[in-house]
Parts: sequence; structure tokens; C-alpha cells
Amino acid sequence: MGYNVNVAWTGGVDPPIGDVEYLTAFRTVVMPIAHEFSPDMVLVSAGFDAVEGHLSPLGGYSVTARCFGHLTRQLMTLAGGRVVLALEGGHDLTAICDASEACVSALLSVELQPLDETVLQQKPNINAVATLEKVIEIQSKHWSCVQRFAAGLGRSLREAQAGETEEAETVSAMALLSMGAEQAQAAAAREHSPR
Repeated sequence: MGYNVNVAWTGGVDPPIGDVEYLTAFRTVVMPIAHEFSPDMVLVSAGFDAVEGHLSPLGGYSVTARCFGHLTRQLMTLAGGRVVLALEGGHDLTAICDASEACVSALLSVELQPLDETVLQQKPNINAVATLEKVIEIQSKHWSCVQRFAAGLGRSLREAQAGETEEAETVSAMALLSMGAEQAQAAAAREHSPR
């Protein structure tokens, strides 16, 4: 209980599930839980049915091979980079090869092609947001880290990054203010203490 984290996309393939939805799932659920769990090694059953090129009913999603590389790169921030991918499958040979190549490039620390700016500015579709809300509702009973992402599920990656930067700056400013107040109190105490 709590260690199987399933993101079962609902709503079919219209609108399609693609890079934006997978990146949002990683940002809000997969990576926060993985970091909190802190694995010694990451084993990936690398199936590529979701890569673009697999038509329904054998897939029907539109995740780019490039995105799979970026997801792999995120996984490499875990377990000191000890990540093992085992090819599970897929049905379109070209799509499997492209996605596998992107993942191996990430594992080898080869510079990846950047994600398209349109992907970074696009918001996840409504079905994906509903799925992730449900996953967060279930997993927040086991993983406190996911609750903070519930309110921002409908944001684009760029909006989320801006919000996280703003949050970090606010925390830093509050810490500096707190330290400043503590130093002022200490100085005042020294001034008023009998000598």
C-alpha cells in the first residue's frame, strides 16, 4: 500500500496524452514520490507503446521519443544515477528505436535535444488533470510531498517553473528576514544586559 503508484490515464485519446501530460505526471507525482522514497537503484521496464507512431488500440498516445529521453534524464537524479532500463516492448519498430535511442543518450549523458517551447508552454489536457488529481488524492495518504502539487496541476511547465522559482525566492527571503530578526534580538539583548 502506497508503494505502487499508478497513473492510469482516463478519457481515451481525445484529447491525446502526450509530452505535456507525461512531463506533468513526472513533475507532480512520479519524481516527488521517487525523491521522498530515495531508492538505491531505479529499474525501468521501458515499454514504448505511448510513443507517437503507435496507433490505437496499440497505443494512441503522442509522447515523443525526445520526451522519453528527458524523462530518463530526470530519473538519473535518483539513486546517484544508478538507472537500468530493460526494453519491454512496443509495436512500431521505428518508434521503439527512436525512443530507445533517446533514453540511451540520456543514460550516456549525451546532450539531449531540447523540448519544444510549445510543449513547455502548453497546459495538460483536462482528462490528464482529472487523472492526476485522483492519483494525488490517493497517494497523499502515503506521500506528503504530492499534496503541494495539487493546486498547480493545470499549469504549464513554464508556469510551474516560475511558481517554484518564486516560492524558493520567498522562502529564502523569509529565512533572511528571520535571521535578521534573530540577529537584531541578540544585539538588543547584548545592549541591555548588565555588564
